[in-house]
Amino acid sequence: MSGEEEETEIRIPEHDFGTCCDELKEAMSGEDFDPLISVGEDGVLYMSVGLVEIDDDDPGMLDHPVFFCPFCGKGLQTAEEVRAKTGDDEEDES
Repeated sequence: MSGEEEETEIRIPEHDFGTCCDELKEAMSGEDFDPLISVGEDGVLYMSVGLVEIDDDDPGMLDHPVFFCPFCGKGLQTAEEVRAKTGDDEEDES
């Protein structure tokens, strides 16, 4: 690879989501189903929480970052880490 190619290459950070418990690992496996908990292209762990209407025929999935394992409760990522990975520098003022 030339130096120019390395600069334009997008790298996804390594993650260890699914290592805290067998239940999360199985839920993310997607072997028998489309998983509702998955790692996005940005390296953030998301859970599909609903459907949104994109156009008349095709609904889209509404995803939300997962901060704690829904099975064992272990902290998986912080809001600050999610903002850094997604490039969202604005903080919620609620």
